[in-house]
Amino acid sequence: MARRNKRKNILDWWQTVLDETKGLVDDGIDRLRDDDDDDDELHSDISDLKKAVAELNAKLDRIATEKK
Repeated sequence: MARRNKRKNILDWWQTVLDETKGLVDDGIDRLRDDDDDDDELHSDISDLKKAVAELNAKLDRIATEKK
């Protein structure tokens, strides 16, 4: 009987290790996917910022031309 309990305890421990490892890997994958979304969002923000700067430069050029 004692041998069966040891085996069961080892199997329970091993199952816990596997479950925790799977959880860790799943969390890592989720974080990587979130980082990919952040990269897309960052590229979008940079694009919007470049457009805003271009519009501001055009407006400043127009004002400078009108002042002359």
